[in-house]
Amino acid sequence: MYLSYADESGGDDANAKDQYFVLGGIAVFERIPFHLSADVDEIQRQVFPGITGPIEFRASAIWSGNGEPWTSMPRTDRMNLMRRIYRLLAQPKGISLFGVALHKSDFPKAIPIQKTSEELAGHFDAYLMGLEIADQNNEKQRGLMIFDKSRHEKTVQGLMTEYRTTGARFGTIKHLAEVPLFSDSKITRMLQLADFIAYAIYRRYESLDAQFFDMLLPKFHQQSGVMHGLMHLDINYRECYCPACLSRRSSMA
Repeated sequence: MYLSYADESGGDDANAKDQYFVLGGIAVFERIPFHLSADVDEIQRQVFPGITGPIEFRASAIWSGNGEPWTSMPRTDRMNLMRRIYRLLAQPKGISLFGVALHKSDFPKAIPIQKTSEELAGHFDAYLMGLEIADQNNEKQRGLMIFDKSRHEKTVQGLMTEYRTTGARFGTIKHLAEVPLFSDSKITRMLQLADFIAYAIYRRYESLDAQFFDMLLPKFHQQSGVMHGLMHLDINYRECYCPACLSRRSSMA
């Protein structure tokens, strides 16, 4: 069983000033979360040796120093902590990253969470299909998507049910074992890591700050030279030189 943890970054309502809404995710085999979570726990023990309870690592809070223990932590230390998390995600541990960056003004009629969820589910499903095809034993691959709890829970569950039955824009999703689960990121290190992925993508497209994004770039799912794990939804994709758009154009050349 492969697990895909997903979280969002950027506002998706009509009053949000963000240009982008991002859904980011991490796909791993079922044994990997135990070890990754232990690695994050060890980082906390080293950085905060006096705190025994789990601290929620949220990228935007650490970046801005919003709330304790981040408010009292010098910015240099906060940036070093963020780099440690991103280096952990960049390690070759059977990790595949996914992300969808939606330029909202280019899709005024789209509901951001719906459009990005459809893209993420479709590419996760294709990823599982690729694993299935490559398996010499013809073992069937199944996946489960896990989202952070939010006001979108009913919307996303309904969408995934539809994708597994009547199908999405690209066809029926065939490899998801169940409708997505929702959990509280405060108690799930893997969702905290998904938040870091979404935030890195968000800063790359929203603020043109690629310092964290570049650390993760090799881990986005790729096949035949195309970066299938990273999607930039922008009507000017033919003129865009971000890694996602450039890899797709190069494959068609």
